[in-house]
Amino acid sequence: MKIPFFKNTVTNYFSMFVRLVQGILVTRWLISHLGEAQYGLWVMLWSFFSYALLLDLGFGVAAQKVTATELYKKDIEKFNHTVSSIFFSHVSMALLILPLTFVGMYYIRELFHLPADATPEYIYFCREALLLSGLAATVVFPLGVFPEILVGLQKLYLRNYIIIVSKIVELSGVIFIFAMGWGLFKLLFFVMMVMGLTQLAMLISVWKSIPGFRIRLAFDKAIFKGIFRFSSAVYIISIGRMIWERGMFLLISMFCGLAPVGIFQLGSRIPFLIQQISLPYVENISPISALLHSRNRTRHLAQILMRSIRWVNFFAAGATVMVMIYAPRIILLLFNVENNEAAFICRLMVLFVYFLLVCRVIPEKFLTMAEEHKFLAKVQSFESFFFILLSLVGLLIKPHELIVVGAMILTKFIGTAFFVMPHLIKRTQMKVIRFVLYSLFEPALLALSTGMVCYWQYYFLRGQLHEFFLLALAGFSGVLIYFPALYLMMFDHADKIRVKKFISKFTGKLRRA
Repeated sequence: MKIPFFKNTVTNYFSMFVRLVQGILVTRWLISHLGEAQYGLWVMLWSFFSYALLLDLGFGVAAQKVTATELYKKDIEKFNHTVSSIFFSHVSMALLILPLTFVGMYYIRELFHLPADATPEYIYFCREALLLSGLAATVVFPLGVFPEILVGLQKLYLRNYIIIVSKIVELSGVIFIFAMGWGLFKLLFFVMMVMGLTQLAMLISVWKSIPGFRIRLAFDKAIFKGIFRFSSAVYIISIGRMIWERGMFLLISMFCGLAPVGIFQLGSRIPFLIQQISLPYVENISPISALLHSRNRTRHLAQILMRSIRWVNFFAAGATVMVMIYAPRIILLLFNVENNEAAFICRLMVLFVYFLLVCRVIPEKFLTMAEEHKFLAKVQSFESFFFILLSLVGLLIKPHELIVVGAMILTKFIGTAFFVMPHLIKRTQMKVIRFVLYSLFEPALLALSTGMVCYWQYYFLRGQLHEFFLLALAGFSGVLIYFPALYLMMFDHADKIRVKKFISKFTGKLRRA
């Protein structure tokens, strides 16, 4: 099976760019046309909608795994029964959304913290909006299995094409609705309808991609038990990840107040943005790991994982070095804030995110698909427990946001360095010295040499140039170093031949023009 790695990655990044631009534009228009109160209602409705995804219980990843192992080629009937069991499990979980929606409608005043002088009409409007959101979540939630199947088919590009079209249609619809002077309710109805049609398009893509695919009106208990053993471990992993991602804000707020939460948010936004930018490339790893593991191609898989970690390290190390040097200037330019504590947190968090990207994200995706989900669930549970414990003990002694950051970094470092990475090396039979030199040391050495050039510029030019021009100069210098290194270090022989052919073809067209 030929894996469209390049097409998947490029469309992942293009989809992310479209969603980012669309989100910024829609947010600006929502605030402008709806006002702060109705925009707050919009945010709350989408928050409840996103929490409904917790009902997935890891079944989506299970659907991705059985698809990636090509069960649909080996036994289409078993594949249909497996997907049908997952789908109807989703339907059962979705039915829980309706009673929760009705409870929320009853306690709408408390839930949305409505003012005492809120009119009956406004209260009724909020209840209708919540009901519509709940009904949409009930219908759309079961269809969430089909994007995961497309990922398992290695056809992320199909999913991305659908998302891109969906976001453009949604943006056009928002423009039309506001031009007509319509309000929140019609906007909400339109967006939910687009979301439902998007998921249906995913279903049609799956149906066309897999000959003989059908959703059966059946629930196989034996198949479901096997799925649940895998999905429950995946769910524990996702909940554990959510505890440290969301829990740190809650802990800082409870013990330190809202101002430190703002400082931490300010310092951590850039590192987490670097993490998000790296994820479109990393998303390819899960289905590839499931496929090659099912074929017992351990050596080939080890090479792919080492090369993938090297690629992520190549870009993440460069971004990390730049943020380490320019953190105060970046924060000042982006947020118009000058805060030494936020800059320190930014530097600390970017090192932490770099460590996770290089040593944790890809190994975790491989181990999940290589039947090591129970092991990962134990590691994640260990990390979550000790993160909460260390944070509470430290905050009781000295309430400070760095206590929470330190507890998070310590637990993740121990879990990754002493459990996850050794397990990855053992399972893939990687040669440790080659892995360290090829995947870890060489890209980091390039980043450090680039950092020396940028630091020299920063040391001599700070205070003489505006932040924008200083950062632009640093970025230009980094590009001048990284692009030749990309060709020399990262491209293999076949990649270099393709690049040379592309350049010769492009220059030939220019000469003819």
